Amino acid sequence: MSSDALLTLNPKRQVPTLYEDGTVKTDSLLIALEYLPLSLDAKLFRLADSNVEAAIIFLFRANLLEQKFGQSELSLFMRDAGISTFKASVDHLLDYLIHSDETLECNFGAVLLMSTILAAISLADELVDYRKKELSIYFSMIESDKTYEKIITQYQWETSNELPFEYSKIDNNKC
Repeated sequence: MSSDALLTLNPKRQVPTLYEDGTVKTDSLLIALEYLPLSLDAKLFRLADSNVEAAIIFLFRANLLEQKFGQSELSLFMRDAGISTFKASVDHLLDYLIHSDETLECNFGAVLLMSTILAAISLADELVDYRKKELSIYFSMIESDKTYEKIITQYQWETSNELPFEYSKIDNNKC
C-alpha cells in the first residue's frame, strides 16, 4: 500500500489521502467538511480542534517553560499567544451563537468544544473569569442535555473499589 501512486503524493504517506484537481488533501476532518454540510456541530468541532487546541498548546508550552526554566520572554510570549487565541475563540463562539438562528444541540462538537475550553482555562488562571457568565450558559445547555447526562453517569462509579486495578492508584483528591 505504501507504494500506491496516490499515497506517495501524501507527504505523510498515510490515509486518508484525497487527490482531486491536482491537489492532495490529507486532513480527514477537512476532507469530511468539504463533502458534508457544515452543521453547527461541525463548526463547533472545528473551533475546538483548531483554535482552542492552539490556545492549549501555547499555554501548555508556556507552563512547561516556566516550570523548567523560570519565567522568560519566550514563556511570556507563549502565554500571551495562548490567552489571545483563547479569547478570540471564545468571542467567535459566543458572538456566533448570539447571532445564529441555529439551535445548539449536545453533539460531539459541542462537547469537544466545552472540554477544550475547560482544558485551556485550567492552564491559565487569567482565563477563569473571561466571559464567564456567557460560557456558563453554554456549559449549562450541554450539561442539561439528556444524552450528555447519560454519557457522564455511565462512567461514574459509586466506590473506588469498582475501578479497574490500573486506575486504583489515582489520588482522587488531586483529580
